[in-house]
Amino acid sequence: MLGGAEGREPPRLGTVLLTGASGRMGKVIRPFLSDQARVLRISSRGDLPIENPNEEFVRADLVDFDQALVALDGVDSVVHLAGIPDEAPFAQLVQGNIVATQNLYEAARRAGVKRVVFASTNHVVGCYPTTAEITADDPPRPDTFYGVSKVFGEALARLYFDKWGIESVCLRIGSFRDKPKDVRQLSTWLSHRDGVELVLAALRAERVGYAVVFGISDNTRKWWDMRPAEELLGYRAQDDAEAFAGEFGESISEFNQQGGAFASPEYIGGLG
Repeated sequence: MLGGAEGREPPRLGTVLLTGASGRMGKVIRPFLSDQARVLRISSRGDLPIENPNEEFVRADLVDFDQALVALDGVDSVVHLAGIPDEAPFAQLVQGNIVATQNLYEAARRAGVKRVVFASTNHVVGCYPTTAEITADDPPRPDTFYGVSKVFGEALARLYFDKWGIESVCLRIGSFRDKPKDVRQLSTWLSHRDGVELVLAALRAERVGYAVVFGISDNTRKWWDMRPAEELLGYRAQDDAEAFAGEFGESISEFNQQGGAFASPEYIGGLG
């Protein structure tokens, strides 16, 4: 069973808030969170239908702190996927990815939330060369203002753990797709199955403190150290992008930086 462990029923979660439930990743993981949570609260700026009896919906724009307070009230843990998922004008990123994330953490502090699973991105290290093998301890080298906004989120998570004890798992998510779409994603792919398992593992792990982990499948061509996700969270990826390598023939990536086109000086968004 996806998200299970050796035939044993995993411990059920309490009340979980899922932000960004209408996004690409949110749509995939929502039914599995609903299955594991006592209550799954879904939050979005627009209306979303309730799909299971244990779900509840809260309309909230996290840029508005009062709305964030309502969304976090009574919550045990958060999966924070909401935000701008690509390069954009910096002023927009400040609101959607910086102000909104700070509002979420402050509302979480006031509500007594125990853990936040924060959707960071591989683009916080996208300016490293493709010849480098990266650990979570290596300094950020963001490839976009979008990547910069996620570096801020990781630093915010560190602050709220060190000062107020809110645990965070910052997931540097790779390319979350049903299958890789180009040569770069043979290194960065995160399958739907593995993405669900990673999020559930981040919620279930007994103690995480503050952690930054890379979120990819068990790709033969991976650049990033997966041991923290495996050792701290018990994450075990099942898929390997190499199974799709034949679809790209003998082609090689035209980019020499891990962020690919995101690291290009001309890139202004559009790849998602």
